[in-house]
Amino acid sequence: MKLLGVNSTKKNKVDGILLSIMLVMLLTIFLLIATIYGFISVGSQVYIVWLLILILSALMVAGLLLIISGVAVLLLWYNKDIPTPLERFTETYFPIIYPVIEGMGKALGYDKNNIRRAYTVINNKIVFSKEYSLNGEDILVLTPHCIQKSLCPHKLTVNVNNCTGCGKCSVSMLIELSKKYNIIFKLVSGGTVARRIIQEADPKAIIAIACERDLISGLMDTKKIPIIAVINIRPEGPCINTLVNVKEVEKAIIHFIGE
Repeated sequence: MKLLGVNSTKKNKVDGILLSIMLVMLLTIFLLIATIYGFISVGSQVYIVWLLILILSALMVAGLLLIISGVAVLLLWYNKDIPTPLERFTETYFPIIYPVIEGMGKALGYDKNNIRRAYTVINNKIVFSKEYSLNGEDILVLTPHCIQKSLCPHKLTVNVNNCTGCGKCSVSMLIELSKKYNIIFKLVSGGTVARRIIQEADPKAIIAIACERDLISGLMDTKKIPIIAVINIRPEGPCINTLVNVKEVEKAIIHFIGE
């Protein structure tokens, strides 16, 4: 199974995922206790018993789902093969609990970008664990316009081929990849434009380059198309003169082509 590599902070990210899952479980228990207390205060004893049975049953199911999801995430994280049903379960269930995880992490002061980064890694591992054999023209590479040098006078969001290839940003290298593999490469000015381009291009796979926040938004909006998320490099801060690891992008292209 050919997977996108992770850096030396892997353990910290795994701890972050485990912490998030534990937080969800604690929240569920808290809601259970609060609900029982509320009905004890206002409801009949018989009704409370039946309600308690229903809530405990739901809690057991939710706990089982969390355990299964957690096991699948850890197997993927450590590059272990997982059964196809478990993989599909993770694809379906993990995005559902992610907003809760992010919200709880934010409330507790946990670095939200670490949570987002961990989610993109899990997403990539799921996509890399599958086999594809696509034509180049079925693959769309999307990147925000901040990858272009801020002082560059050329309108690349209109047409990336307006690039003169000066080599001062990553655009020229991505153009070379687009020509080498015959893929679609677009610079976009925002999420609305990105969604329009996806609709027009109708790709079978997407390689999205952006910051953690925008990648998560794209992953949540586009669930029927496999997406490999590549986090951009921000040496001057967000949204200005960003960079991209072109080798990661090429690795993703090769995987979708099936070479």
